[in-house]
Amino acid sequence: MRRDFQNFWHFSRPYRMFQRVASLSHDLLNQDHELSPPAREALEQLNRDRVATQLAIASLNLPSYARCDRCQGGCCREPAENYFTAIDYWLRRHTGCSVTGYASQPAPPLAEYLRMRLGAACRRLEPGHPSERTARPPAARCAHLGPRGCLLPHVERPLKCLIYACEGLKSSLDEQARNRYIAAIKELQQVSIGTFNVLKQEAGRPPHYGLASIFFTL
Repeated sequence: MRRDFQNFWHFSRPYRMFQRVASLSHDLLNQDHELSPPAREALEQLNRDRVATQLAIASLNLPSYARCDRCQGGCCREPAENYFTAIDYWLRRHTGCSVTGYASQPAPPLAEYLRMRLGAACRRLEPGHPSERTARPPAARCAHLGPRGCLLPHVERPLKCLIYACEGLKSSLDEQARNRYIAAIKELQQVSIGTFNVLKQEAGRPPHYGLASIFFTL
């Protein structure tokens, strides 16, 4: 029970929080919006932090723990564009590996989101009920999926893919790698929230915009 709670707190909740932040960010600015100098400078610094953290994750060699070569991409069975978000787009807007586009994922109202998450949690407690991932049919295979995992260099991979941890990965990490990966997830979480804050300020939204949604993410 304790390890289940730790896995929720360190892996599942940050992943869902990232999804929520990305959804809140997706329509704050038009993709052709010309960033103000302060916003651009802030995003460039956040992107440098992202790159450093993703390189740190690369050094952990997580596929060797998760055995991605055996799994053949169980978490990569959607079109490639579904993994890129507004966070990825704006962080890399003025870089040499910019994101051309991202999936439109509007955030549902908080009350609707909470009903959906609590309903899903109750269904998972039913005997014999399959997990959300196995219950959902795959849409397509990611174009960046190779025989041994992702073909993209680590610094070009979507944040969503690096924050997500499958059950095989969580159960196979040794304590040192687990702690380093959790620390990296926290860094990427701060980068994504920092990006959201820059975007909402650039869009003229009040500082409290989205805070309740992030706080109540389950």
